[in-house]
Amino acid sequence: MHHNVKAKNKIYSTGVFLPTQVVKSDDLFEEIHSDTQYNIPTNWMSEKMGIDERRVAPSTFQPSDLAIPAAVQALDECTEIDPQDIDLVIFCGIERDQPEPATAHVIQHALGLKAKYAFDIANACHGFIDAMQMADCYIRSNIARYALIVTGEVPSRVLRAAVDMLKRGVDIKTARNIIGALSVGDAGGAVILGPVKKEDSSGFELFNTNSFSELADKCVYKQLDDGSISGHMNMPQLTSAIVNSQHNLIDDTLEKLGWRDFDWLLTHQMGQKPFDRLSTLNGVSKTKMIKTFHKLGNITSATFPVNFRKMVDNKLVQRGDRIGGCFAGSGLVIGQFGYTY
Repeated sequence: MHHNVKAKNKIYSTGVFLPTQVVKSDDLFEEIHSDTQYNIPTNWMSEKMGIDERRVAPSTFQPSDLAIPAAVQALDECTEIDPQDIDLVIFCGIERDQPEPATAHVIQHALGLKAKYAFDIANACHGFIDAMQMADCYIRSNIARYALIVTGEVPSRVLRAAVDMLKRGVDIKTARNIIGALSVGDAGGAVILGPVKKEDSSGFELFNTNSFSELADKCVYKQLDDGSISGHMNMPQLTSAIVNSQHNLIDDTLEKLGWRDFDWLLTHQMGQKPFDRLSTLNGVSKTKMIKTFHKLGNITSATFPVNFRKMVDNKLVQRGDRIGGCFAGSGLVIGQFGYTY
């Protein structure tokens, strides 16, 4: 299939999978005795961060167990294309099923696809945006016709490890460094990306990304040799750096797009305070932001597909609307985009 290199690519369909188990923030904080052990009120996360609850997958679930049902939904709802025309499958979650083979192959096999290119990429919470930009390049370069971008996030593994550690008892400084890990939730998400027809004005207009690797120590998660999980999440410094970087980049993004403002804004979701601060970005109105953190917490790389889906399902967006994106991942990476619906 040949199309102009400058032709845009649009989202043909989305898929979302959310585990059924709901875990409330107040219950987690009660479990770690946050008030008596660490002088942190039981309702701190629900009141201060605005995260009331999150979804948690069974501990036996692999990332592909959340990714596959999300991808199935995206495929089922993508009536315009033949699934066998998908030439690229990218899995972009933080965790993979195993180091080898790539989780993308596990997913592709389960779905019965025959993509020529199937691989994993990872870039913390920003992975989905990177994967969409990569797929956009593959399609515009005529390497692939259509792409499936899919993630399955199980950060509840980190949450469980943090809860265990906090229950056993740690010093106050350590507690404040790892308590942010209780803000995460599990989810799967998928999109199918492909070229627009000539008469269609939909699609990605711009990706604008910046990395600040000197901040790589602000949020760290690793597995130790004995299989245990180690890490920390410096929430105040991390969110402050993310929000400031978004503010510094937004004028450049709007100028490159030639837009004065956005009709809708999709953002990474870390809690109420950063959400409120992002609402003061140039070109943004708080009433036009999509919010999921209160019910799902920080669902890491699944944030984009889940929020895009919510915006569409709730019939908030109309053809021709200008959608902005402000996403981030530890490392630190900041990504903004413009998308015409």
